Amino acid sequence: MLMRSFMPANEISPNNAYGLIVAALMLLALATNAALPALGLASLSAAATFALACAGVLALVWWRPVFSVSMLYLLCISLTVFLGGVGIEAGGYLTETGVQGEANGAFSRLVWFYVIFTACALAGFERVLPERRRIRGRIVPRLTIDNPSLMLGLALAAAVLAAGAIAGATEGFALLKGVNRFALRNDSEGAGPIFNLFLNNQLFVAVLLGTLWTAQSGWVRWLALSMSAADAVLEVLHGEQFMSVLGLSLSMLSPFVAILAMNGKPVKRYLVLGAVVALLLGSVSVFYAYQGQGLDTSDTMLSRVLLQGQVWYVVDGDATLFGAPQGGSAAFGRVLGSLSSLKAPTFFDDGAVSGLRDVMLAYGTPEILRAYIHDDVTFTMGQMAVPVYWFGFAGAAVFIAMTGLVYGALVALQIVVAMRGGIVLLWLTTKLVSYAGFGLQQGEYWNVFGIRTLAYAALACAWWYCVDARSARSTRPQRTWG
Repeated sequence: MLMRSFMPANEISPNNAYGLIVAALMLLALATNAALPALGLASLSAAATFALACAGVLALVWWRPVFSVSMLYLLCISLTVFLGGVGIEAGGYLTETGVQGEANGAFSRLVWFYVIFTACALAGFERVLPERRRIRGRIVPRLTIDNPSLMLGLALAAAVLAAGAIAGATEGFALLKGVNRFALRNDSEGAGPIFNLFLNNQLFVAVLLGTLWTAQSGWVRWLALSMSAADAVLEVLHGEQFMSVLGLSLSMLSPFVAILAMNGKPVKRYLVLGAVVALLLGSVSVFYAYQGQGLDTSDTMLSRVLLQGQVWYVVDGDATLFGAPQGGSAAFGRVLGSLSSLKAPTFFDDGAVSGLRDVMLAYGTPEILRAYIHDDVTFTMGQMAVPVYWFGFAGAAVFIAMTGLVYGALVALQIVVAMRGGIVLLWLTTKLVSYAGFGLQQGEYWNVFGIRTLAYAALACAWWYCVDARSARSTRPQRTWG
């Protein structure tokens, strides 16, 4: 007689065992990599770290496709930091800080912060949207079956695309004019608001159209796909380059992959196809943008890649386990003081400079600072470096864990709203995710915790409980979660 097991069937899975084995091997590899500088093998550290980071992202995509596609833009742009680290620790020169790189294991320390952030983001994501929960019935997004919401969504998406086309027609497309996209925008006073309407609603349009890819009606699916292609072309024409195009493509894939996966359909092929298309579009946009500006593509790309890892490298050199670089604790106080401002921090604020700009003032060369302050331009990729500048390594790990939980919950909420919410709630939620994603990428934490972001969060909660919750209850038979 066979005895019945009291363990749930979904807990006895080869995938679970493989996942634990891979996770254990990855932790062992990370620990070994961290020891390389102490073993006199610091010259191998940056390249090994980059390889491990790439392997970690691929493993995450394989075992957690829904979570990974929601986080993939932030993880992919983080890989450029490790790629920059290879060049820096090979002796690359950092033009913005005047620092000559050397092999010191800085990026083998950085990878641990990304492990902490990703693990906590997964915990936050699972709390809101358990990826492997069994579903009774079929998930049908409310936007695809509620005609008023569908028509409003398509109209708003068309309006945003029209704004992008009008901005290009009136002031020119950066790619076709062969100029830097930021220079063109700074000179386009008349078309500025129109272009900003297009640029500032890209995440909303991407998530909306990606959700409509799952519609039961064929004409809705094809219209959404056509509008998605038009949106990507407009982005490239406006001078958006590799990572921006990649981010747009992944934002479209996020609700599409999530809905298909939770309905029990295979999704990895869509991830591969989307990644290939995004890589091709991004590569073409970079090549033609630099060629049109008369720049040497290889030299410009090399310089840009090195600067991706710059902020971490200079801050890491001054931080200790429990000690922040000089001025770091006071800098955190200035960030706290900026959170009550409705305007994003700039170099021209009446109050003190805060956030990533604080790090710039501490490490930037005088020539670079004069130019950047004049144009209000900042360094890039300060997600992990800025908290280390405030607290040192240990305190930064705690802060980064908290931001991981918050961001993981937000990207999961975005998927839930795409499935259950209406157009207004989706717009509010994508604003939250957009602000938080940019703030994390740059280390501009005002965008994550500032009063503007909190106001959008309050509006989203109020709209859900006062409007969309009632509609969600009325359509609940379409999908139930078990």
